[in-house]
Amino acid sequence: MQLYLGFANILVKSFTSEFPHVERYFWTLVNQPNFRKIIGQVKQAEAIPPAQSAKKPSQPKESKAKAKDEPKKEANKVPEKPKEEAEEEAPKPKPKNPLDLLPPSPMILDEWKRLYSNTKTNFREVAIKGFWDMYDPEGYSLWFCDYKYNDENTVSFVTLNKVGGFLQRMDLARKYAFGKMLVIGSVPPFKVKGLWLFRGQEIPKFVIDECYDMELYEWTKVDISDEAQKERVNQMIEDYEPFEGEALLDAKCFK
Repeated sequence: MQLYLGFANILVKSFTSEFPHVERYFWTLVNQPNFRKIIGQVKQAEAIPPAQSAKKPSQPKESKAKAKDEPKKEANKVPEKPKEEAEEEAPKPKPKNPLDLLPPSPMILDEWKRLYSNTKTNFREVAIKGFWDMYDPEGYSLWFCDYKYNDENTVSFVTLNKVGGFLQRMDLARKYAFGKMLVIGSVPPFKVKGLWLFRGQEIPKFVIDECYDMELYEWTKVDISDEAQKERVNQMIEDYEPFEGEALLDAKCFK
């Protein structure tokens, strides 16, 4: 019986052929009529094809769990961005204002603003004289401005609000400018005039581009060699009244 189980399930032909006496003995017995009545026809175990015989080694539980978690980790992993894209997203340094690249000026704008703010008496002798002592005609320029549409200034508070809004929008130039805006007249229409000191020899382009009010004024560069223009500068800084023969409704300073 043991030989039968061996031949039927395990002992393939390539193995039993090495033991011809055992093989012959087994087949003689199982082919006897009495054996065949009990166990029927016997078939010897067949060799298992190589593809089926190569079983994959079972993975340890820990390895299976790790393999199961790996797809999740890969799914949650943020893909690395290409180097070029990462460089593009890096914050670019803010470009310097062209006025900061000008040669240094002996005139310190903040010193003039402090002198203007702190002078309460003898304004001509202290503040205006101090201004011309500080003024650097190579590093700075002076400009008159005249509102183009004075005939529209028929309501005093509307005119004053218009000037106030203009000064607010000029705030982007605070580091590079000083200004005085005068509203002139005792009856409408009121005249709006201004005096501005800018860093450099031209009105800064970024001011023209960003402050739309600029185009509502006629701008004239001051010729400081002209004594009449220089005196007009003095009067506008001082809030001189009457200015050009008319009363001042208001004077607003940008500093």
